[in-house]
Amino acid sequence: MKLILDITPLKEYPLYRRLFFGRLVSFFGSQITYVALPWQLYQLTNSTFDVGLLGMAQLVPLLVMGLWGGAIADIFERRWVCVIAESLLVLCNVALIIMTVTNHITPGAIYAIGGIMAGLNSLHRPAFNALIQQVVKHEDQARTSPLSSFTSTFGMIAGPAVGGVLLSTVGITWTYVIDMLTYLFATGMLLGLPKIAMPLDAAKKVILRAIKEGLDYAVARRDLLGTYLVDMFSMTFAFPNSLFPLLAATVAGTDKIGWYYSATALGALIGTLTSGWTIPRVRHGKIITLAAAGWGFGIFAFGCSTDFFYLSLFFLALAGWSDMVSGIFRGTIWNQTIPADRRGRLASVEMLSYASGPLLGNSLMGFMADALGPSKALMIGGLTAAFGCLVIGRSLREFWHYRAAA
Repeated sequence: MKLILDITPLKEYPLYRRLFFGRLVSFFGSQITYVALPWQLYQLTNSTFDVGLLGMAQLVPLLVMGLWGGAIADIFERRWVCVIAESLLVLCNVALIIMTVTNHITPGAIYAIGGIMAGLNSLHRPAFNALIQQVVKHEDQARTSPLSSFTSTFGMIAGPAVGGVLLSTVGITWTYVIDMLTYLFATGMLLGLPKIAMPLDAAKKVILRAIKEGLDYAVARRDLLGTYLVDMFSMTFAFPNSLFPLLAATVAGTDKIGWYYSATALGALIGTLTSGWTIPRVRHGKIITLAAAGWGFGIFAFGCSTDFFYLSLFFLALAGWSDMVSGIFRGTIWNQTIPADRRGRLASVEMLSYASGPLLGNSLMGFMADALGPSKALMIGGLTAAFGCLVIGRSLREFWHYRAAA
């Protein structure tokens, strides 16, 4: 039973329970939009190039608001930062609904609203992570990391699946309506929280110096720096998603393209549901390094088996499991060791580290596949990621030798 996901924090911390279910539903809704926006854009343009530009339109707001959002989360009451972000996401859905119903939706509007929603999610995440640290005791934060990971994996599996069903049954307008309802639910859960006082030594103004202090702190803490670098490196060199349409068209069949996307998320979900073994472990740095390398080896094996559909899905799931193990221990280090007054700014650094790697990785893997073919690109990228993570982790002594007891 020690392998099973530990849900006792949901029983012991009522405030955390509200945060958990609010985030679970909200992230589920955001993954519905993740499917709906590019689908509608393709209907308007019939161009995969234009759909690809949507990711670039979302990248800049994500990076900018990610940094400023962390500083804001260390100054203003974090509950209200989350409420405002969720409320504005509701308004974005309202705008999409109105423009779709009145036939005034345009590619430019989708780019703009998609970018705004990415920025709002970047504003929301640091404040939300900092709130968890405030409502859960230090000694119990290792038990909340798998639960937080579960909200992401559940959303990444169920959200796109439900979004696809909604688009094919009730249409794009009602898909946006249902997404809006998830944000309203999350807003209600947040409004039900009492006022949670900021740390006594919290900053007073949102200034560039506060952002710089957060970045300097992240770089100076070599144990934290290792958590960022191994994750970014593994995703930059071994992120396979840009090759899924090609593989579906040439190997599996276009009707099975969703299976590729779901495989890594399913592996990650298994990682969270069997995460009980992670709680007593203390050598977090070594485990993160080995798990990040495991992602690379999983992608290498995926590249070796692309002609065998079900076997390739197994290796994708194995890679997703490894990435989730890495994520659980990374989250534990962050929550247990970062001071409360810096938690928001460091949550921004965390978000930028795990959001930028996949975006860079998609482009790099696509370029390598054009030059070498998909299988060779995946194998070379996977091995590069695996051995690179081992070198990085081993080179940062404070990270490699980090023990939770210390």
